[in-house]
Amino acid sequence: MLDTIADRPGDRLTLDEYSEDFDVRFGSLRDTDVWKLERQQEFDQPEERSWVAFADGRRAESLRMLEAERPLLRSEFDRLAGLGCRIRRVRVVEKPLPLYLLWELHSLRIRAQCGEDIRVVSAEPLTALERERPVPEIVTLGDAVTYRIRYDSRGILDGAVRYTDADVTAQCRSEIAALHENAEALEDFFVREVGGTEAGRA
Repeated sequence: MLDTIADRPGDRLTLDEYSEDFDVRFGSLRDTDVWKLERQQEFDQPEERSWVAFADGRRAESLRMLEAERPLLRSEFDRLAGLGCRIRRVRVVEKPLPLYLLWELHSLRIRAQCGEDIRVVSAEPLTALERERPVPEIVTLGDAVTYRIRYDSRGILDGAVRYTDADVTAQCRSEIAALHENAEALEDFFVREVGGTEAGRA
């Protein structure tokens, strides 16, 4: 499904429409998982002050900004756990690490320490799915909806395509879960490949 979902009909949402739809659906989740697959290696988030600082070479400042988000993240993951919800992410990582991905790994490390279930996988397990093109960025919310996230040519978030077919969501969740099961814990990958503890305490 991950390799063919882009060919399936869905509801094309603008960035504002996607944000609103996601927030409403996410807010109603109970006793279920959110699955996310991140494949793309290069992005840009001009609205994210920590990323802008990191890209500008102000890395210590950038990491301090990320660390300042820890209390809110921990509170949010505790709240979700109380609702029986987990966020589970597979992050595809190719080397050498591009600058954005290096920054994101610091951000993801803090999220993992606060309660998100994040694992890292190389591109190799996706070979059979990527004969024609890379798989897209995917988010599933429970068993109700799947979003194929869209980005513009600069790697800036540009909206999504929404799929409400239960079979599409079930298959996407199953394929992402299979990648997740055989992937490496984010913390182990970070310590080995990135090193240091500047992103926060373990």
